[in-house]
Amino acid sequence: MNPVSQNFKKVISSSGITLIFRIFGLATSFLSTILITRFFGLANFGNYSLIFTICQACAMIFALGIPAALIKIVGNHNMDLQQARSLLKRGIKITCYFAILPIVIFYAGASFFSTTVFKNELLVPYFVITAIALPLSILHELFLYFFIATRNFIKFNLFMFVLPNLFLIASLLLFYYFDLSGPYTFLAYTIAILLVIILEAIVIFEFKASAKIESSITSKELLATASPMMFSSLLLYLLNWTDVIILGTMVDENQIGIYNVAYKVGTVGFLVIVSFGTIITPMIAQFYGTGNFEGLRKLVQNSTKIIAVLTIPIVAGLIIFSSYILSFFNEDAVQGASTLIIVSIGVLISAVCGNCDQILNMTNNQNILRNITFFCFFLNVVLNLILIPTYGINGSAFASLVTNVVLNVVCMYYIKKKLGFYTFSFNLK
Repeated sequence: MNPVSQNFKKVISSSGITLIFRIFGLATSFLSTILITRFFGLANFGNYSLIFTICQACAMIFALGIPAALIKIVGNHNMDLQQARSLLKRGIKITCYFAILPIVIFYAGASFFSTTVFKNELLVPYFVITAIALPLSILHELFLYFFIATRNFIKFNLFMFVLPNLFLIASLLLFYYFDLSGPYTFLAYTIAILLVIILEAIVIFEFKASAKIESSITSKELLATASPMMFSSLLLYLLNWTDVIILGTMVDENQIGIYNVAYKVGTVGFLVIVSFGTIITPMIAQFYGTGNFEGLRKLVQNSTKIIAVLTIPIVAGLIIFSSYILSFFNEDAVQGASTLIIVSIGVLISAVCGNCDQILNMTNNQNILRNITFFCFFLNVVLNLILIPTYGINGSAFASLVTNVVLNVVCMYYIKKKLGFYTFSFNLK
């Protein structure tokens, strides 16, 4: 049997399992959103969303691109588990040193960020909690990408989609029982991540005596590979969440809450894209590392076609039933129906184009991706600043849609130029 066909069968089966986990994660994530909006209020959810976005963006900066570099290096060098662990330890040491800076900044500058930047005194305790949540988020990111790099997808799914959401829901219910609201919603998230990384560390390192194996990759080499990925990963994240941050400076917390609910529902369409992306990313790195470009082409094109076919009905359902779906969260959330439709269209475009960003990252084209994402980030900021004053949250959603189209088209152009094929094909081989 053709080894590429065998690999693709593994992709489909593993992606199917990942999709099931993601659906569970999505359901529990929506449950936590409903809990916050209904029990703690839409304004509290707006504050929670803003601080969560800032925390995640900073985690991407101070993770230094090392999580994505783990996948690339382990795949390109075909490392075994012990070598991968050694590389992970090196990455943890580096990020721990750099994490000291944001911890101090958020703790000392909580009042400044809240009252001067966002003009919302209620955010002060949120920023103080961020000083704790940020290093935990970095460790969580490193551990999750280690599972992807070593192709331990069951553990990845468990620690990504199941345990964090269950711990978050339990913490939210506990705080609601004791009538604690406001910043306690974000403290619930912090507690959930702390519990998860303790379990992740136990599973990964096992804490038993074993022969010490040093990674052949030096800290300098790791950072050289990781730094372009840091910028591209951060900018890709900000492309999705810049709107929330800019909205935080231009509209009230209720509008932010409405936008965030609509965005979370709209990105349900990413279920299939990300499920396949999780599985094929380490395979892309391995195919490229071994010089199997034909296998790489078939893997990418076959995956993209299936992603598109499975995503179309999801997006259609979100568009047709947009108002009805949003009504489950909050009466005011229905105001975000148009935003939901715009976001869903953007998801469909991403599905048709495939996992362009990770293809460039895993094939030594991370510098190109960094430059593309930098331009698109600048474009997104400009469009948001122009459109939000007139069109509000819908203007922000449209800015993201235009940016998404530009990003995917330019990425596909460079994939064709550097690797010799487009990410989509009309024939499934």
